[in-house]
Amino acid sequence: LFFSFTSTNKRRLLLGQQPSLQRRNYTTGSAIFTRTFPWKEASPSNHNNHNNMQKLRLIRWMAVVLPVTSLASSSSATSPYYPTSSPNNNDNDDDALRKIVVVGGTHGNEYTGVWCIHALERAQSKLRQKYPSLQISTLLANPQAHLQNKRFIDVDLNREFSHDKLVVMEEEHGCVPPTVESLRAKEIDALLGPKFIEEGGTHTTDLIIDLHSTTSNMGLSIIIPEGDPVMAQAAAYVVDKCGGEEANVRCLMHSLPNRDVRPNLSSAAKHGFTIEVGPVPQGVLRHDAVELTEKATYALFEFMEQRNSNQKKADLQAQLEKAFPLGQVPCFRSAPAKRPGEMSGKIPWPSHPENPNFPFVMIHKSLQDRDFHLIRKGDPLFVDLDGNIVEYTGSHGQEVYLIFVNEGGYYYASSGTGIGVAVKTYYDYHTGRLEVLTPEQEKEDETPPEEEEHAYSSSSSAGSSSSKEDL
Repeated sequence: LFFSFTSTNKRRLLLGQQPSLQRRNYTTGSAIFTRTFPWKEASPSNHNNHNNMQKLRLIRWMAVVLPVTSLASSSSATSPYYPTSSPNNNDNDDDALRKIVVVGGTHGNEYTGVWCIHALERAQSKLRQKYPSLQISTLLANPQAHLQNKRFIDVDLNREFSHDKLVVMEEEHGCVPPTVESLRAKEIDALLGPKFIEEGGTHTTDLIIDLHSTTSNMGLSIIIPEGDPVMAQAAAYVVDKCGGEEANVRCLMHSLPNRDVRPNLSSAAKHGFTIEVGPVPQGVLRHDAVELTEKATYALFEFMEQRNSNQKKADLQAQLEKAFPLGQVPCFRSAPAKRPGEMSGKIPWPSHPENPNFPFVMIHKSLQDRDFHLIRKGDPLFVDLDGNIVEYTGSHGQEVYLIFVNEGGYYYASSGTGIGVAVKTYYDYHTGRLEVLTPEQEKEDETPPEEEEHAYSSSSSAGSSSSKEDL
């Protein structure tokens, strides 16, 4: 469904008239679907403001572009998203995962993923031949933000998929004006989910692969949730296939075993897998970043294809056992989220009172480009406006690893400001579960974020370990 939501159409809707539909193509090779809305012309009986506003909200909800391109079949299908023909695979394994959607542009100014989905659209024949059991489609997640080269229009789309955002807020706050991203999230959830299915229901999509880039020096990072054995094995396979930590390839596991609280887009499907590559400036394409992203994506396709084949499953397990003899996969566990909507915990920074997106401290030069670098309590962390060094207070533990250091997206309050924190550990790829934390470790993760910010402000006001003159 493609609809041009112009000011003219707004006026026509408010008058109860039929909007003007325009054909627009936002993805290479995608079919254009149009649909008229059978509303009658304006009459005295339908000038009720409430009804007209409901129409406006409905059309605005439907107006967000749905650029989903099916890559698995070149023949026409009754569904605009997936082919109706059965995959070319002799195995009839109920455990097989076939319907895969590769998503780019969840953040509109991250061009790497958008490039990759366009490239996938042009490789239809190759994909059908190489991965016959898979039905691979693409989605441009936030087309409005992408057209404007922005991370988002109103709020971060990758924080809109929790139960509170998709279900509770809709039920309790139905009259609150929606944002572009909240509407888009509901649309994507209806298209690729639903995330929260009723008893006996099924997910439309087996796997969402969400492609991201970061301004931080994260290398190739494979991000999965805790507690999903299939994605745990997939991540292990992809990390090993791409060279492991020696090649700057790592696995990051978010400790969110409860799907209800996961706010990210990939959680809308039965399984979610995120590929993150950096450093890449916002709104910029880098050849090497695209190559890394494609390498990981195709490795994941390879894993899924082998997993769907009864003949190849044994070989796949043998590969995993050879790479990880004890079934333990090295990874980084992100700190538990402490603020609403966060994917993981961060060391927050104080922001300007008139602009929550502008920090009042900057990250210390010794940490720049040193993601997955160990810091200890008392090490330099920030520098304030007076040149004072603000030390790490040990709020997440005596020793922690920093991730997403100076990530441009984390300057936005909507995305959660600050520096990501992780600990180095491992997970069991049979269960997808992390190493059990000791009570002392769990206690270290319980410092409220407001205490951290207070510690930084107190440190600055009292005069920290060094001044501008000392430097």
